[in-house]
Amino acid sequence: MSQDEDRTIAWDRRSFLKAGTGAAALATLKPTFAIAAPGVRKSLPPVPTADDLAGDRLSHKFRDLYCSPAIQNEYGCVQVAKSVSGITALSLAPFACCGVPDTPWSPGFLLTCELFLNGRILLSYPGGDDLAYRWYPHQVTRETKVEGLRFTTEMFMPSKRRAVAESIKVTNLGTAPRTITLGFDMRAAVTKKTTAWFVNSPGEPDNKIEWNAVRNCLIFEAQHSAAASAQGIWPAAKPGEAIRMLSLEITLGRGETKELHYVNAVDSDAKAALAAYEDLQNNFSEIAKQNEVSCNSLLRSAFTPGNSDFSGHLPQLQTEDESLWQLYQAGFRNLMFARRASPDSRYGNTYVTLGGRVLPTLSFPWDTSLTSLGLAMLDPEALRRLVETWFVQDMHQHLSTDYVSGEAVGPWYAVNDMAIVRCAENYLRVTGDFAWLDKRVGEKSALDHLLYHATYWKQLDQHSHGLGDYGKLENMLEVVSTYIHESAGMNAGNVSSMRFVASLLDRRGNSSRASQLRAEAKELAQRINQKLYVAGKGWWKCGYPDGSFVEVRHCYDFLSVLDNMAEDLSAGQKQEMSRFFWEQLHSNYWMRALSPDDADATWNIRPDHSWLGAYSSWPPATAKGLYKTDASSRVAAWAKNLAKAGNQGPIGQAHFVESVFPLENGAAYKCPTDPPYINDWCCIGGGAFLDLVVDTIFGADMTLFDGIRVDSKLSDFDSKARLENLRYQGKNYLISSNSATPSGN
Repeated sequence: MSQDEDRTIAWDRRSFLKAGTGAAALATLKPTFAIAAPGVRKSLPPVPTADDLAGDRLSHKFRDLYCSPAIQNEYGCVQVAKSVSGITALSLAPFACCGVPDTPWSPGFLLTCELFLNGRILLSYPGGDDLAYRWYPHQVTRETKVEGLRFTTEMFMPSKRRAVAESIKVTNLGTAPRTITLGFDMRAAVTKKTTAWFVNSPGEPDNKIEWNAVRNCLIFEAQHSAAASAQGIWPAAKPGEAIRMLSLEITLGRGETKELHYVNAVDSDAKAALAAYEDLQNNFSEIAKQNEVSCNSLLRSAFTPGNSDFSGHLPQLQTEDESLWQLYQAGFRNLMFARRASPDSRYGNTYVTLGGRVLPTLSFPWDTSLTSLGLAMLDPEALRRLVETWFVQDMHQHLSTDYVSGEAVGPWYAVNDMAIVRCAENYLRVTGDFAWLDKRVGEKSALDHLLYHATYWKQLDQHSHGLGDYGKLENMLEVVSTYIHESAGMNAGNVSSMRFVASLLDRRGNSSRASQLRAEAKELAQRINQKLYVAGKGWWKCGYPDGSFVEVRHCYDFLSVLDNMAEDLSAGQKQEMSRFFWEQLHSNYWMRALSPDDADATWNIRPDHSWLGAYSSWPPATAKGLYKTDASSRVAAWAKNLAKAGNQGPIGQAHFVESVFPLENGAAYKCPTDPPYINDWCCIGGGAFLDLVVDTIFGADMTLFDGIRVDSKLSDFDSKARLENLRYQGKNYLISSNSATPSGN
């Protein structure tokens, strides 16, 4: 090897850790990792690998507002900091590390493994805040160049472990040898919280900190709960004057690379955390490789009938159209990021709503319902368990449930009734498990629960307006101050819910009650049209308790009405609603949730529901509605640009329209977590992109009782595309542009 070539020096960590000294033998090895570079996709695989699903290699400066990537495993998630090595918000419920310390003037989420060069924080050097990064389903890679040195890191969460690990490489780009000192600022605020988590990961501000000289790592121990974090660098970085600041001197020859390993292992006490730490450091390279193998195995399982990881599977998409493939995989990424298979979950394997830092343990009926078709195919038992949990919790008082405690938390969300019914409907039509309707869940059968939720709106008609009053700002969109009380979007959900339950009752011979529900649904739809539609405009208004009305130009009414009661709209209404979207909500690469012409546009700029952008489900849900009002070619042209948003990893809780934030490598910019925008890295609602492909673009209507009907829109993408092994009521089907054909099972 010439001096001009990069050389990776690795240490024999087993002998090093056993000796417990600062000296170690050096050995020349091949690099454990190589920072990934963006490549050209040569194929569109029906079963994607981690490399296939990777985001683009992106670059930002510290001052930029951008959403730092997060990564997950079965037990939780962690987010990278805006630096080459720092991490934050390690949530391994019921354990948390680097959450928000519960103390006056809390700094918010703590950072650990922040890098210093020669006693100075790396970010402060010229160029030290220029960061290139790339998200993969199993890791995040980062790179920066400072003072003639290149720093590259690969951070991952080992499968089925309460830990995060990181490879840190330092390369001398100069022409002469040099000796440098690397420092690592370690923090934890580790804690264990077995009651419900609500808003951010918890933290204890007064952890005990000790240096373990045998294993050369720091031990952080909680004083108010049973939790500990073991953190360290291999080769051993020693503590200085501040015990939590570890440092290590290394010498680099010309073009030479040295690799260090950071591990943070969390458990209920110091002994267990130390044992996990030692195992991870001793077997770092093997565990890193196995982590990628495990990730790819899980991805294969998701598309494999009869797999052991999911209670169902997704159909494999065969296509030569990259836009169609990207739409489908965008939804798949979000579903996979949401998955938790934790032994500490009160209701087994489950799917959380947000992934990143804000609400790491919660499952919302609303967001779940928006991708419930995909969940019903992939993991129907997990979806059913969530529905059953919501049946017995008081979801007229709360917005979500927490998988650590099984408890409901937060204020009420108005959409809960509609969302719970929609989840149950998709579970039933995909699985055909109609025996479930007789299951006793709490004090009622599942069918009785569904009837209760489908008709609960009547109890909300407190002003005898014939519409459900869905409350205040905190119960609705949170962001639009005028979207309160009697809204078209919320009430439209009751129309479809009653019609769905009527179908179930009809099937059971209760035609009288079914006819009554259908009549009530038709009457409710008429009242929604008569009282809340703004004739000639295409948007809707909200009714207030005093009988007044306020016009609100929000996308939710548009997409919800078209989804839940399109058959009750006139052709003129549909044309007006379409015009409203294209003139006031549309952008080329995303959309606005609220029209910039709306009088409430100045109230709140959180992008998921404002004129700056839109929540993850709104573009695919809106596209589904537009297919009912517009020429499919026009909708497809827009959808192809939407597909590009997956270039940043999973679809974020919200993305911006391009007139507000410039495109990120040709795609709508993911909203940052930073105030005032405060949207998380990932939301399960992005799974709605997968639903869009299956039930609208392929047009596979999985009916409750009448088989699969196909009304394809594939001609604008790939008329030869196929969905293979779509599971429907016990059989696998091949879905093409004009048929659904049973295949081998």
